[in-house]
Amino acid sequence: MGKLLTAENFKCDRHCGECCKKMLVQVNKEEINRIEKLGHKDFIFEDHFNESRFFLKKDEKGWCIFLKKEKDGKYACSIYKNRPKICQQYPFFNKGEKVESCLPEDLYPNVFFKFPAKTRQEAINF
Repeated sequence: MGKLLTAENFKCDRHCGECCKKMLVQVNKEEINRIEKLGHKDFIFEDHFNESRFFLKKDEKGWCIFLKKEKDGKYACSIYKNRPKICQQYPFFNKGEKVESCLPEDLYPNVFFKFPAKTRQEAINF
């Protein structure tokens, strides 16, 4: 087992983008307003089961719409300084938490990460 990561010793290099590629990000009204003030529109969708919950949209690859690939091949968040609180806390959501890896598939091994269907027919055939 390698060195456990804690909020105190963890430094995200922000270049792999795996969390932004695979995780769904819930946002609150304050975060929505802050992102709108940056000039962004049409970046959220409503939870179909709970109309009071909102999430950042995904692009055609299933990635967060704010994740951008740089010329050097690394990834960066285009709203990094104004990103939602859940993104700021990732991967430490509980005080004192320790993890071996920040990769979503390591944090949540029982979760199946799948890109969303591009068409209604693909969703039906899934």
